[in-house]
Amino acid sequence: MRAGFLERPGAHQVTTDPNVAAILVTRFPTVLHLLRTGAAWPARRAELPSLDELARRDNGVAVVDGRTSFVRRHATPSGDVFVKVYEYVTWASRLRGCARRTAPWATPRPVREFDALQWLRQHGFHAPAPLLAAARRRLGFVAHAVLVTAAWPGQPASAVLPTLPVVERNALANAIRQLLSELHELGFRDRNFDLRNLLVQRTPTGWHIAKIDSPRHRFVRPGTTGDRLAAADWRRLEPQLAACECTP
Repeated sequence: MRAGFLERPGAHQVTTDPNVAAILVTRFPTVLHLLRTGAAWPARRAELPSLDELARRDNGVAVVDGRTSFVRRHATPSGDVFVKVYEYVTWASRLRGCARRTAPWATPRPVREFDALQWLRQHGFHAPAPLLAAARRRLGFVAHAVLVTAAWPGQPASAVLPTLPVVERNALANAIRQLLSELHELGFRDRNFDLRNLLVQRTPTGWHIAKIDSPRHRFVRPGTTGDRLAAADWRRLEPQLAACECTP
């Protein structure tokens, strides 16, 4: 077992008894504890550094650098992986996120993203394969949270749409609208449906579109499409398409 891991062999979804979790938090405050693992993780794990090393800003190729989060790309023989890390290094930052993702009773953001990717893939949608979600806690509060995913071929729709001729641009915009309609029909409410969170890949017959970054997703009864969460997804998407001069 690599340093920095607490893992049950073969588990795709890791659950921990609350009493055990309390012991881990108290005795091993620097350990990144695995909360989810994907089916491909055991094979990919052997190609990567330890999780503690993956979670460092100075490892990998920089993709995004934010004040409280960052994304790094790592090359492996089986293909690239992306590592997204959320940092809550001060008690002030942990308490600010307490109501959402950092409290002892809250689900860390990478777990929500992992579950969304897994649901999308299970229902036939394009999405990167989630490999693991992990968190390090201090006195029960999340101090670091990590999501590792396999790379998916494609570029953000926000970057691709403005470069396309009008006809192709509108075709891609309509494909994006169709994707959102299909998600809603199955009861999935993304609540983070931004063009930058859609990876698009041109195919001989049109476009493949993968959804990423869905930590705020919710589920409602399938077949319901007129609820306020569905309307909020459309209100979020359409101004972005209009800004790219996409017509309905």
